Amino acid sequence: MHFRDELREARAETFRDAEAFDQVLFAIERLGSFIADRIGTLKEYEKPLRQKASLSPLAEVIPKQLPDWHAPFSTLYALIQVARNEALHQGAFARHLTTHAVELCIILEDALMNEASRARDFMVTNPVCARVWEPISSIRRTMLINAFSYLPVAMDTETHRGWHLVSDLEIARYLRDTSNGKPRPERLAANLQQAVKAKQIRLIPGKTCNPDQDIVSVLSNCMGVPVLVVDQNYPHELRGLITPFDVL
Repeated sequence: MHFRDELREARAETFRDAEAFDQVLFAIERLGSFIADRIGTLKEYEKPLRQKASLSPLAEVIPKQLPDWHAPFSTLYALIQVARNEALHQGAFARHLTTHAVELCIILEDALMNEASRARDFMVTNPVCARVWEPISSIRRTMLINAFSYLPVAMDTETHRGWHLVSDLEIARYLRDTSNGKPRPERLAANLQQAVKAKQIRLIPGKTCNPDQDIVSVLSNCMGVPVLVVDQNYPHELRGLITPFDVL
């Protein structure tokens, strides 16, 4: 799971920087070093990584059936290995390499998740949360920087208790709605609790699951919004969250 998360984080970095080839490469090398149980080169990691990748049909089986749609693991790895030996990558060439590296990541992630079946296996750990005292401007910034559509928030008021979700749609409506007469700077400066109390932002009650819950049952209750992973013994602590994207 540690290396699955590293590969995910490296892929996420490519959303911010389309030339972040090195970040993906480093994650692949660290996984190769762990599986091979030694520090070596990409060439030396090829066999153990190929064996691990073979657990996923995306490595060879699907590329053979759909060669126009998918490149096999061996081809992608060869491209990455050649590129690793180059001194510098910039512009369109770097972006092309990053695309290949991300495809390689996806295969390895699928292989690592071959036997995963529980919520704890798929959840995003240490999720970013909003706070009731946080200004709307800060929540908006967090959503934009990370491309989040929802943020979990723990509520403890007369009308809202437990875990909820604040959506980008509600933030957008709140900031663009001029019917309340408040200028935009004042709306940006207001904190979340104030906006919720004034019924200007509607929160979505959070659907929760146990870390050991079967992932199929979790997805059946997803309804297009993140499911929050909460330990029954510590309901106020958020262990993680799961979206359909995380299970793909």
